[in-house]
Amino acid sequence: MLLAVMVCVVGVGLYPFSLKALEKQDSEAICILIQSEMQDWHPTTPRYQELKARFDERCQQPVANGVKSTVKPPTSPTTIRQDTPKQKPNIIPAVVTPKPTPAHSTISPISSVLESLSILLVIPIFILVSAIVSLLFRPTLRQYRAERLGQQGEKRVAKLLKQGFKDEDFRLYRNLILPMDEITEGTSALTEVDLVLLTHFGVFVIEVKNYSGWIFGGEKQALWTQKIFTKQTRFKNPLHQNYKHCLAVAHCLGLVEGLHSVVVFSDEASFKTPLPKNVVNESGLLSLIAQYKGQISETSHNLAFTRAAERLDIAQQQSDSDAKSLHLMQFKHRRVEPTITS
Repeated sequence: MLLAVMVCVVGVGLYPFSLKALEKQDSEAICILIQSEMQDWHPTTPRYQELKARFDERCQQPVANGVKSTVKPPTSPTTIRQDTPKQKPNIIPAVVTPKPTPAHSTISPISSVLESLSILLVIPIFILVSAIVSLLFRPTLRQYRAERLGQQGEKRVAKLLKQGFKDEDFRLYRNLILPMDEITEGTSALTEVDLVLLTHFGVFVIEVKNYSGWIFGGEKQALWTQKIFTKQTRFKNPLHQNYKHCLAVAHCLGLVEGLHSVVVFSDEASFKTPLPKNVVNESGLLSLIAQYKGQISETSHNLAFTRAAERLDIAQQQSDSDAKSLHLMQFKHRRVEPTITS
């Protein structure tokens, strides 16, 4: 009986020590982590010694789910790093601010309707402004277009003449501003000649009309007609217009004979009335001029050719911007616009 009591007393006394021993043992998971970290350190480092001491003290019988496990400490780490591992920087988690949710549109139906109406009103306003601008600047635009077309026609005819007379002795003058015998307010009236072709067999004063469509007109009619579809435009008889140009060239050269008036229309123009004399399309210009070859002796006109070339050279030099401005001013005062009918 006494022996039983002593055994119980000893057992009760040893029970707290056994609980404390169990409390000092780490879990199996912690022991695995310690063992894994020990592999990253060299055995001579303090950190390895610290981990080894804890492993020996608390991982001899690691606790797994409340039951002691029989995990034996590794005799030697499988991988030993000779260098000290880099310390991981302390990363402070950034404060994530939630994106503000867009506010719902609070456009009223009335504002939406007004916005749609304003967009619709832009189109008619733009059309109205365009129409007003077109009406205000129509004469200027029409004059600019006519000048551009005239210049294009003159360039084509000049190129045609240079190609046709490249093997002959000739002179070609363009846009000459020449005075006439008429006197206007103390200043000689000026006229602009499109082209003057000087050859040994005559002087050709050429008026270029870069027109298209149907052309109706006679030699003695004051106005001719251009018709494109249903649009009809009446313009001055170019033969009468070029007659004044011939007078100005004759006055400049002092000629009485050997001067020829030629009117050239674009090949896009189709004559619906008999062609007057010396009126041709561009394709027939060289043939018309060739008809005058041999009518005048070349030797008798060599001196006249040289003298005429000198005078026309001077006239070309004097046909500068000032002369053109003066001619344009005179032209505006006496100009009669062509009438358009449909």
